[in-house]
Amino acid sequence: MGTKVRVDQVSVDEMDDWNEQFSEEEEIGRSRLKYNGKRRRQIEDLMEERRLMKQISDVFDEHA
Repeated sequence: MGTKVRVDQVSVDEMDDWNEQFSEEEEIGRSRLKYNGKRRRQIEDLMEERRLMKQISDVFDEHA
């Protein structure tokens, strides 16, 4: 968790630093969106497979 900072207590130079930080984060977010549809589907399939394996494991654990 962060600490709340009143904007009127922050120097102009620090605000410029914040803007640069947010710009960098936006660029990182855009690069994450470059997954094509095929890769996204592979990831979704893998996650679904893991979920199903966990369910099967839980059922076997209940009956063992």
